[in-house]
Amino acid sequence: MAKDQAATPTTLRPRGQNRAAPAAADVAPKAPFDPIKFFREVRLEARKVTWTTWKETWITSVMVGIMVVLSSIFFFAVDAGFSFLTSQVYKLGSLGS
Repeated sequence: MAKDQAATPTTLRPRGQNRAAPAAADVAPKAPFDPIKFFREVRLEARKVTWTTWKETWITSVMVGIMVVLSSIFFFAVDAGFSFLTSQVYKLGSLGS
């Protein structure tokens, strides 16, 4: 702690002790739910959204499709390779019996 800062009771409180609950007078009353205000605010926030263009959406979809095809080819090749290696190991194991 810096020299110019005075120690307050909140900084000297031992660990694990909860702060005292605020007095009832300190808590502001909760405003009732106003659905009209809520939907007005939702509408204002929705206007701030930047939507992609049709071209951007199309290009992104095509790229996702290409990556799915490439990934499936890769995993098919890896699976076929492991399958072949496993069958070869089993064949070697059955030769000794």
